[in-house]
Parts: sequence; C-alpha cells; structure tokens
Amino acid sequence: MPTKKKTTKTKNGFTPKWKRSPESDDQYVNSVAISGDGATVVAGSYFFQYAAGAKHAPAETKLLTVGTYAWSAGGKALWKDAFQATEGVYWVAISRDGQWAASCGRLGPAEGFVYIYKVSSGQRVFSYATKVRVNMVAFSEDGSHLVAGADNTYLFSRSGQTWGPPQTLAPTIAHDSVVAVSISGDGRWIGNGTFDGSVNLIKNNNGNFGAAGSWQTPKGAIRWVAMSFDGSALAVAANDSHLRYFSTANFGPSLSPAWSAPMTGCKDVRSVSVSDDGSMVSAVGNTSGGGKLFLFASQGTSGKALWSQATLHSPNSTSLDSSANFVTAADGYPDGTPGDFYLFKADGTKVGRYKTGNMSWPMQISSNGSGIAAGSDNSYIYYFAVK
Repeated sequence: MPTKKKTTKTKNGFTPKWKRSPESDDQYVNSVAISGDGATVVAGSYFFQYAAGAKHAPAETKLLTVGTYAWSAGGKALWKDAFQATEGVYWVAISRDGQWAASCGRLGPAEGFVYIYKVSSGQRVFSYATKVRVNMVAFSEDGSHLVAGADNTYLFSRSGQTWGPPQTLAPTIAHDSVVAVSISGDGRWIGNGTFDGSVNLIKNNNGNFGAAGSWQTPKGAIRWVAMSFDGSALAVAANDSHLRYFSTANFGPSLSPAWSAPMTGCKDVRSVSVSDDGSMVSAVGNTSGGGKLFLFASQGTSGKALWSQATLHSPNSTSLDSSANFVTAADGYPDGTPGDFYLFKADGTKVGRYKTGNMSWPMQISSNGSGIAAGSDNSYIYYFAVK
C-alpha cells in the first residue's frame, strides 16, 4: 500500500486519527463502513470518468485494479482483496458485530457483483454476479442476512459459516432499479427505494421474502433509505424537498408515510440516518448555494425539526450513532472541488469541520459513537476518534 501520510490539524481541532490511500491516487472512495464498536473500518475503491454524455459502455471503460480493504481503529491494514474491474466497488457494509463484510459494484459493462468476507481473515467466502451494477448492500446485526439492491432486491442468508444463493424480488415497476437498501438489526424488516421513486417495506421470513408494502413518491428518485435497528421505522430521502418517515406498525400492501417533514430551503434530500429506536432522524439536502443538515425528532404522526446547520457544499451523506448523541455530514460537488466532513452534537453544537481536497461522499459513525470512518474522491479513507 502507499506510504502513510501525516494528517494536518484544522483550526477547530477536528482532526483524523489517520488517513490511508488504498490503491492509487486516481480512484474514488465511494463508500465506507465501520463496525459497531468502531474497531474495524471497511472501504472500497472505484472510478468512473463522469462527464457530460459519458456512458458505461465497453468503448469508454478500461480495466483498473480496485479492491475491498479493511483497517483497524489504529490504522493498521488488516487485509485487502484487490481485483480487476472497469469501475469497481460502489458500496461496502460490515455487520454491527464486526464479523462479516461485503462489497458490491461493477466488474464490467454487463456484470455487477456482491462479495462477502469473513472479517477475521479477510477471506472472500462468497461471490455473486448480477447483470448490472449493484448499488448498495446492508447487513443485519450478526451478519445472518445481507440485502443488496440492483435490478432486483437480493436477500442473501447464512447458515453457520455458509452463504447460499439469494432470494430475488423484482421492483414493482417494470424496468425499475433498486438504488438503496436497509435492514433491521434482527433482519426481519427490509426497506428499499428505487430509481423510479418506489419505496418498499418487505418482511424477511427466515431468508425468504414475505409480505410487502409499497408507496410511490410524487416526484423523482429515492436517494437513500435507513431502517431503524429495532425495525420500527424507515426514513427515506427522495428527490424532492421532504423527508418521509414510515412506521412498520402501519405496515400493509399500500404504505403511507407516518409523517412527512419539509427540508426548509432544500431542493432535494440526499441522505438519511435514523437512531436505533426510530426516535431521531438526520437528513441532508441541497440548497441553491450549498446544503443543510437537519435533525428531526419523530413524534408519532409528525416530525419536529430540532435544528439545522448549513454545509459549505452540496451534502452527500449523514449518519447517527445508536442514541443520536452525534450527527455527521459529508459534502462536496462536483468532482475536482473541495469537500468537508462535519461532526455535531445532538443539540446542534458543531464539534468540528475537516476540509478535504476533493468532494467527499461517505461518512459513517459507529453505533457506539466512538469512531468515524469517512472517504473522499481524493482517494483517502479517514478515521476520526470521537471523544
């Protein structure tokens, strides 16, 4: 791996404990994941030359060395799985107990993938190919189930140490694709969102898809979904200016949000996160000159905006720890322009901001609130220790 580089302190003292570049300086870090205790970080490398008129076609792609990587909280490289792909790792996940990891993305113009790893050894124990890029993966707490979103919703289940072929569920709209997925801690509830704006709640009956309910957004695509750990709620980010919150207590074939709250001043909602018990939701959205981070409290049939904070650039992700003691946000757009990582306390007090040299997409805090993993298009992964 490349030589380690020292981090530089920012004026506000919010400084990464370490940063690492997994493979080369011309690849993106689209996704990071962190175990519940903050002890293990997983990330992947990805590249596509986004430009006006660019297409994911053979003539416009070349093979790159990309991979899935893991580090300890101290910055020690634990393992890597490097491979050839035209684009690479679009998303990663790690089970909250830190035992299982997964990555997904695109290997070639007509081939997506899901890889599953045993974290203790770094061994890739399962591989699955799809016809299109896989957009997102998410684990139940102990890694008994992994859900993935692509042309279908895929549900992988584990018996002992052995993973079996997935159950598949097609979108409710023909030729639609699944953009975002999430799963409850016990694996009994699955939520997804699609490119054509469909939100779906699905029961997982011991590794088989059960009853499902669906709701259609009035405008645009679903950007992100987040299921509460206890399975009580699903928060949804759509391509409009409202946060939606669904309660599994109101589950049925036709879903309706338990509440919808305006993201005042925002054009759309880019990312959401929800506390373990579903009581708190963070969300980020684009404004005309940058972005906003919100923290909402669920009040059953309504959502109360507790506070909002401006971000300097268009925000791309947000995360909460289990009890919503801390809130994160990452921003930056377009590629080639600076980005930032932000950390706030539950009362809206800013802990700090850290500037990066390129747009920054992922930032995830551990469920116990002890550590933060973050990634940037500058090819680096960052680890922040939370005090």
